[in-house]
Amino acid sequence: MIFIMSLIVILPSIFIFFVIRNKFRNLDIFLSASFFMLCIYYGSSNDFFIFFFGLFILICLLFVSVAIIFNHFKENKSVRNLIISVFLIICAPVAAITSSKLYPYSIFYQWVLFHPMQFEEAKGQEGFLYEIDSWGFAGMDSSLMLASSQSYNLSVSDDLKLWKMKNKIVCDVSRVYKVYPNLYTIFPYTNAECYKKDDIYK
Repeated sequence: MIFIMSLIVILPSIFIFFVIRNKFRNLDIFLSASFFMLCIYYGSSNDFFIFFFGLFILICLLFVSVAIIFNHFKENKSVRNLIISVFLIICAPVAAITSSKLYPYSIFYQWVLFHPMQFEEAKGQEGFLYEIDSWGFAGMDSSLMLASSQSYNLSVSDDLKLWKMKNKIVCDVSRVYKVYPNLYTIFPYTNAECYKKDDIYK
């Protein structure tokens, strides 16, 4: 299995390297910048297929980028291109981690942009709970919920428990992020439905 996965990455990388290595000027910077941008997108996405297949694309692009960087340096001796390209490659994993940390905030502000009425409702309500994003596949669904609390700080474990009891919230929460005064995004554990006991839709 490991051998097959290695071939899936290595063979396309070798093919791409020989096809494009002398096609474009500053290709080393372009590829390393592309790797950097894709890492940001990869880190900010929670889609399973992007997570699984994107990893192979990133590894393939990394191999090609590194090969092109050193091939161009050997031919052109451009220290400037080498420094820029290597810097982008090194910073790419940091950018991916940072973008994954910013995900709860970016999704919240995207949701606010398209749901201003619900946003106003959430700000003034105690125990507001609404799913603003979901991802995964059958049997392993995950979601990001928007929650409001006027009286409790949901990022504090004890306050979170009191809030859940008061509002009859059903679900275990793995992570909480404060995204706005009195508003939080919460991650229920994978495949755990999060709702109120008295929700008429349940």
